[in-house]
Amino acid sequence: MNLTEYTTLKIRLFGILREKMDSDNLIISIHNTSISLKELRKYLEELYPSLGLNEINIVFAVNKVIRNDYMNVKSSDEIAIIPPISGG
Repeated sequence: MNLTEYTTLKIRLFGILREKMDSDNLIISIHNTSISLKELRKYLEELYPSLGLNEINIVFAVNKVIRNDYMNVKSSDEIAIIPPISGG
C-alpha cells in the first residue's frame, strides 16, 4: 500500500509580508516529509500570489540561520521568510 506522507510547516513572516497576510505565520501542508527552500518558495508563490515573493528579494532563515535555496526543511524546523529591510 502506497500512502503519501504529508508534513505541516509553520513559516514565520516579517515586515511587509506580515502586513500583506495580516498574520505572523503561515501554516501549510506539503506532500513529502521535507522540501527544499527553492521548492518551498515556488509553492508559496503559487499558493499566495498576493505576497509577491517573485517580485522581491527574500531570504529564508532556518533555525535562526540564513540558508541557501538548496537546503531541505522539515516540520521540526523553525522557518522564517525575511523580506528586504530598510530604515535609517
